[in-house]
Amino acid sequence: MVQQQFSLSGKTALVIGAAGPLGRALAVALAEAGADVAVSTTTRSQQEEVAANSCANEIWALKRKGFAATIDAASESDVDNLVQRVITEMGRLDVLVNAHDLPFAKPLTEITPEEWRRVVDVNLTGVYLSCRAAAQPMLSQGDGRMINIVSLLAERGMVNGAAYCAAQAGVMNLTRALALEWAKTGLTVNAIGAGWTEGMALLADEESRRKLERYLPGKRLAKPEEIAGIAAYLASDAAAYLTGQVVWIEGGALSHV
Repeated sequence: MVQQQFSLSGKTALVIGAAGPLGRALAVALAEAGADVAVSTTTRSQQEEVAANSCANEIWALKRKGFAATIDAASESDVDNLVQRVITEMGRLDVLVNAHDLPFAKPLTEITPEEWRRVVDVNLTGVYLSCRAAAQPMLSQGDGRMINIVSLLAERGMVNGAAYCAAQAGVMNLTRALALEWAKTGLTVNAIGAGWTEGMALLADEESRRKLERYLPGKRLAKPEEIAGIAAYLASDAAAYLTGQVVWIEGGALSHV
């Protein structure tokens, strides 16, 4: 009974942001649990396109169905077309994972309105767009799982991180609001609060990495796979009564005074 509840066999998932290390790990974890998985980029960069295609290859190697798409997650038409493609090619949509991540760090007085809008549009508005698009088929089915990835910076501030922190906090409360809105429908909405993870774009230089590792209780960054496993649970029937929650996997970082 328990094993059957945790299986994702027969389910179809969409992971937006699968070009990043964490998004990739999430997509592969869902496929390993039995789901067919479509993946997409967050932006239209060539680097992300290559990474998303590589992720799709991993999913196919697991004998699961899926495809990779290159989109701008802040584009309403791109997101709507992506969800419709999932329905058309794969028959249904049971699980949506929003792993959008456009990192940005700059003093507030130097941020242009255009930069602010782009950071918020990708990291927050993009999640709204995908939740809205995916809600239509999920509500029609009377069942569905939405999983939003949020950063520690949804709970903590960071110097030069005003735009990114504001967007992440918005995703966290959007999760809670949608969970309440759809609580009676069979559609659940939860978030994974992800700790500092290997491969994050914000940690491009070795000095920043070392400083952060000294701060963390375990003195190391998380491996993406250490966070991805919870997605399989949240996507499963075992989590049918869990909604509106942020599940933090952050190595104790939030316990710091």
